[in-house]
Amino acid sequence: MLPTDEDRPLVQSDAEPVDIEVLLGYEVEEDPDDDTALPFDIREDALKEAAISFGARGGLAKRTWEIRKNLETRARYLDKVYDFEQLLVAAPSGFKIEPPIVTEAMNAMIVDFSGQEAAVSDRIYNIIKNARIVSAPRNWRQYLEREWGEVIPPPAILLPRDDDERVIWEEHVRKGWKVGYEQADEIFNDDLSRLTLDFEGMVRYKLLLAQGMVSPPYALQVDRGVTGGGEEMKVGDRAVQITGVPEFVTGADQWKPANQ
Repeated sequence: MLPTDEDRPLVQSDAEPVDIEVLLGYEVEEDPDDDTALPFDIREDALKEAAISFGARGGLAKRTWEIRKNLETRARYLDKVYDFEQLLVAAPSGFKIEPPIVTEAMNAMIVDFSGQEAAVSDRIYNIIKNARIVSAPRNWRQYLEREWGEVIPPPAILLPRDDDERVIWEEHVRKGWKVGYEQADEIFNDDLSRLTLDFEGMVRYKLLLAQGMVSPPYALQVDRGVTGGGEEMKVGDRAVQITGVPEFVTGADQWKPANQ
């Protein structure tokens, strides 16, 4: 018999999650003195829900762990592909400015509500997040590495007690496992899309900047000397502030080829 203490996780968040066979094997012995048993129809529904939830959490944890391990084998490659540091702009006092994230839509068409007017553009650029001061570059790990969490079993009252309930339990644990496993892949794909969007958006800004189609960020350092008082004093205190965020340059006569 496996442990059924609902307050004790099946696996700690930093350990490898168990396989589905462990979840399928959960059961409790029928206690003849147990007067907490639920009516059959209510118990069956509760058992199904508990099994699906348990399986989903187990599948999510297992697949998340597998993805994390897979990423570890590709860490060097990802470090090279998603090198955010090369995109940063130097700022005073050792700070860095993270460039804007720019999106691009090709052959965009807009039709007004009345349907009487329409417009089409070869390309539409949008700054969805502007420049900001940072002390360190982003890293792909911030996007793709997720914790898999603890998988806590259901209360003992919601575990199978006989062969009939065992069949119900295993069927719905498998269903839940499949859902959780697939959900982990969906989460990873969403995270990867967000990483790609942000990185390519910064690269796109650098290309547009080289063509004079967008302005650079401007930063100002103010030397404040000695500041503070009381229990704290700052010597050589300096403040850095972005005084001009990048904006698109609509004067096409100011643009130039990217290789110039």
